[in-house]
Amino acid sequence: MRKKARFECGDFSCDVTIYKNGQDITVRFFDKTAEHKETEICDYVLVDAGYGYLCLHLKGEMAGLLSGFLLGEVFTTNAMISTAIEFVLNLIPDVNNRYIPYNVHKIEKTGCIQYNGEI
Repeated sequence: MRKKARFECGDFSCDVTIYKNGQDITVRFFDKTAEHKETEICDYVLVDAGYGYLCLHLKGEMAGLLSGFLLGEVFTTNAMISTAIEFVLNLIPDVNNRYIPYNVHKIEKTGCIQYNGEI
């Protein structure tokens, strides 16, 4: 199941898509205006990877694991990353009753591998 929403932190906001698989949740942070419409997909398209993903994998009734990566040029402060983590944690009920350690990588773009559909 997929649901669209917005993430806000201070003056920054972006689109999010929330993917649910059972109890597990993956959140994609991105700018929908940077994505191509179907009619714009032709010979060559630079696909926007977005600003990152956070994944919450619940383990039983009392625990879970949160991991992922966020683009450092967008999520510039630890406070922004903490707000993104709280955004994801607030998507599940009774989050305060669970032990959920997390490891979120702040990444930087260093290159890109491209594929244009030809083999």
